[in-house]
Amino acid sequence: MLPPKWASFRNPNDALCASCIWMLLLLAFFAYVSFCLASFSTELQRPTKESVYNERLQMPLVRMDVCELTAFQRQLNYSLLDHLFMERELEFLLPNGTEIWRRDVLNRSDMEFVHISAMSCLQVPSMQVVPQESILPYHRWFLRLQGPIHPKLQRQNYSYVSGLFIRPSLANASHPVSIRQESFLKVLTPFIAKNRTAILRGVVSLDQWSDSLGGRFGAPYADTFYLDDSRIVPEAAEETTPVDVMPELGNRLKVVLPMPTSMVRVHHHLNDIVQDILTLLGNLASGIFIFGLLTMMFPAIREEKFHFFLHLERFGLGTPPELNPLLAEP
Repeated sequence: MLPPKWASFRNPNDALCASCIWMLLLLAFFAYVSFCLASFSTELQRPTKESVYNERLQMPLVRMDVCELTAFQRQLNYSLLDHLFMERELEFLLPNGTEIWRRDVLNRSDMEFVHISAMSCLQVPSMQVVPQESILPYHRWFLRLQGPIHPKLQRQNYSYVSGLFIRPSLANASHPVSIRQESFLKVLTPFIAKNRTAILRGVVSLDQWSDSLGGRFGAPYADTFYLDDSRIVPEAAEETTPVDVMPELGNRLKVVLPMPTSMVRVHHHLNDIVQDILTLLGNLASGIFIFGLLTMMFPAIREEKFHFFLHLERFGLGTPPELNPLLAEP
């Protein structure tokens, strides 16, 4: 729709007013188009649909993070991680009846030291990736502390030692999903108390992103497995002969993580780009249609020049009726 032609109006003021109205409509149309494009750009960067379903998948290597608060470590000038001894064990059955059992004592070279949020951690991976078809896999880690123990960390007259946190994990430690979903669990490590067993429970999950064109446009980070809703089943005591003197090496805390099935809870985030494009085209089409209707205020009449229906003499708009001069004659 072209702007009104000044030559089509009898009164120049009418042409000026019509042109101003047309410009305002054009600016409103461009503002609407800009808003649609900005909304389209925003929608492209976030998923429009999310579905949750269960699927059998091959899980990655399981990892145990053993951590302590960095601020508390600096305050005491003492680190429990420097006094920690660990072993790990893996057990599972194959469908053909073969039983796999592995156990080893960990050296410092087997563990990686990292900082996670406010925690200082030793990352201890499991022995191997468990095959998807395996039956009743059990991951076990054994923690023991060597003295001397800082007095502020001992509990119940050195029966237990406080200050350690554990976190079972399937994701990279710095991944946003791991930081948000995988929980740190506080544990008391026996020293002169009886051995303890902590059984962990969690939901194996997968955070997955895709778009409707087969890519991953708009995904904020890489897809990852993670262990959601981690918790500790009430600890069970194991019979151990009590000690009469302070030992150099404390008793053990056994952490057990069973994986009873290969079923994974998948959180699938879909960025429906096709729907976003159709929505944009629909919004633009409606805007063009409405703009076209509004511009019908300026019809193209060639037989006679335009004039406003009302004559507003004070504002200089419109033209006086043709009969006015005749009525004014005596």
